[in-house]
Amino acid sequence: MTSLEWWRQQQPNLSVTLADFPTLDEALLHWLLARANRPAALEALCVYAEDVRQGRWPDRVAPEFAVQSVYLAIAQEQLLGAKQRDAFLRDVAVLFEAALAQLELGGGLLEQPFLHSVPALQRYVSALREDRRLFADDLTRGRTVEFRFPAQASLSGAERVVRCVVLDRPSATQFKVWARTELDAGLLLVRQADGVVVLSADPSKKLKVGWLAPLLSTVEGAEWYDGARHEGTLIASPKAGSKRSLEELVAAIGRQAPIVAPARKKSPVGAISVIAVAIALAVVVFVNRAPAPTVPAVTEPVAVTGAKGDPIPTAKVFDLLASTDGPRSFEPYALVAGVCGYTGAHELKAPCRDARAVRDLLIQRLGYKPANVLFFVDRPEPGETVEGPPTAAAMKLAVERFRERTHADETSSFLFYYSGHGGYEKGARKDFGVLQPAGYFDDETAPISQRGWDMQELLDDLRKGVPSKHVMVVLDACYSGWAVGAKGEETLAPELKSLWAERAEVVLTAGTKGQRAWEDEAEPTAWQWGGHSALTAFLLAGLGADGRLEADQNGDRVVTDEELASYVRRRVTNAVEAQRHAQQTPQFFRFDEQLPKSGQFLFLWGGSR
Repeated sequence: MTSLEWWRQQQPNLSVTLADFPTLDEALLHWLLARANRPAALEALCVYAEDVRQGRWPDRVAPEFAVQSVYLAIAQEQLLGAKQRDAFLRDVAVLFEAALAQLELGGGLLEQPFLHSVPALQRYVSALREDRRLFADDLTRGRTVEFRFPAQASLSGAERVVRCVVLDRPSATQFKVWARTELDAGLLLVRQADGVVVLSADPSKKLKVGWLAPLLSTVEGAEWYDGARHEGTLIASPKAGSKRSLEELVAAIGRQAPIVAPARKKSPVGAISVIAVAIALAVVVFVNRAPAPTVPAVTEPVAVTGAKGDPIPTAKVFDLLASTDGPRSFEPYALVAGVCGYTGAHELKAPCRDARAVRDLLIQRLGYKPANVLFFVDRPEPGETVEGPPTAAAMKLAVERFRERTHADETSSFLFYYSGHGGYEKGARKDFGVLQPAGYFDDETAPISQRGWDMQELLDDLRKGVPSKHVMVVLDACYSGWAVGAKGEETLAPELKSLWAERAEVVLTAGTKGQRAWEDEAEPTAWQWGGHSALTAFLLAGLGADGRLEADQNGDRVVTDEELASYVRRRVTNAVEAQRHAQQTPQFFRFDEQLPKSGQFLFLWGGSR
């Protein structure tokens, strides 16, 4: 009996004996039966467990915050590792209680990463983050390939192109999670540590692989398990292991399900699917069957190339800064917005302070002319000059008319900074991130396109309205990773490079798709980050708001985009983990790596011309 069936029937005197490695649904039923109080909100948890039991992945938060993957991390550590069944039951109870509390507060399990605030579970969240890194390493020894599955292999009754991830003795324990959520893989071909090779299909893709067992048995010269106990979604080599290489098995499958082409190279974790859409912008955001070809080569992850050109020695950087055609020749412009007029459950305290401090930093330390900074806040201080409240319409119009009201051209830079709410919405075909500026929550019956600003449309709008060669967008908002929909680059170089003047197209987000952007919430006497959000606090420190240019790693008085991102990522991640017992990991994206030449967005101590 499933937990959902029991919930609807409420059978008395039912008992559950847990398997050695129980499923999420089995563990939930065991926990439910032990509870004296069973509030109505638990039905939603039972429905969630049913989805997971059916092989679906309904979660729309980062996998390390999803109930089902945290459950797997608990089971892996306590049952398979430490073999501590009591500890497993204890921590699973904490997980379910946290989910119940979230539901009783009116929250959702799928959209909100509430597990980031449960201290007892942070070890498992951290374990998942580390496992994700292991999976990236596994992919460097693996491959992706696309097969064209015949109609009889799909419950849809039509031919389908299916991505398969091939792994050889992976180190990651949750490789199924990462392959399916990050790479949208419908199939996994995996040689396990014991030599057994397993081909499995994601149940949510409604694929069958049992029909391949006879073929692989012939190739093996020994019988493969045909998937009878798994409804045809999983087949496996003999228990002694397969004597065939993964290349031979891929080629054999390709004879029945032709290989379409080597899968496109992808970032090993976080599919960077929007690069082709965003190639024209420099952004830093805080916010017919065919015969089977030969077996494709191993698909390597996309290399992080960074800005192009050779590093410039520090002594020569000083000379360059003094020249009339060096970085100081770029005229800097900015749009700075902070939204602090939210009320009720949406209240935020830091955004206006954030925006005001960023404006002052730009003018007082980095040489921006006051007339070149468009400043939007919805609660201005007495006598303060502002463009108006930062509604979506006002900011869109300012960007659209930017060229008309300024002298900006390609020898300029443009910074877009936003501090306020951000979220994401469920679209008909795909989810999308949205800025939620002033007025967003006033009339929730109005179209989102009028109340908010789709994060990826923001990037397109900047391309249309801003001619600057270097553009930086700063989104200090929750879920700002939706602005690009991918995991950021890992290797960041601090040097100013010889091609700095070329088009710069980069993004830095406050966190990932599923992460909250933390702010100071206490009274001034207890502020930890000067009354700012974590991201803005370290942005200000890194760029020298207090006179110390902390992000300048090599002492050349220039902070490059990657140099700032490296500093902010390290400081924000450590501060939020230490002071909030949560995760917030700024992400850096470079969209110009496909260009023959790419430059850098630069922060110059003492400003530009």
